[in-house]
Amino acid sequence: MKFSSVLSRLSRISIPFVLLAVSACTRHENQDVRDRVKSAYEDAKTAVADTWRDVKSYTYEKRRDFSSQARDLGSKMDSQVDDLKRRWDDSKANDRKKAALDELKRCQADFRARVNDLEHATSDTWDSAKRAAVDSWDHLKTAYQKARED
Repeated sequence: MKFSSVLSRLSRISIPFVLLAVSACTRHENQDVRDRVKSAYEDAKTAVADTWRDVKSYTYEKRRDFSSQARDLGSKMDSQVDDLKRRWDDSKANDRKKAALDELKRCQADFRARVNDLEHATSDTWDSAKRAAVDSWDHLKTAYQKARED
């Protein structure tokens, strides 16, 4: 048998194995990327929760810090919602998905309004405005989680 014939047969036999190995690497790498993204998301979520827990105890005197933190949380949530919207294919969205997205949009608008109320709160209305903002944030987080699951 000629060397070129052997080489040809060997390459025909080995190519499927090489392709299988490459695709397995790709799946493994994809899983690794998914795991790292999930881990980073969980870390960020924990950091945000810790910060928010600390900020919730702020008094009227620290209202600017509280409002700033609330605006930052809102901005981060807006980015997460934008990412979620990009992943959704509107043409394939069912009624449940659309309802979840509508609820999420409503909760975002409500949270923005509560943050705006914080900025106009007086020392007499601070506690109720802060409580409303905290409650609105909790509703927004719940709506986001529901939308992610759908």
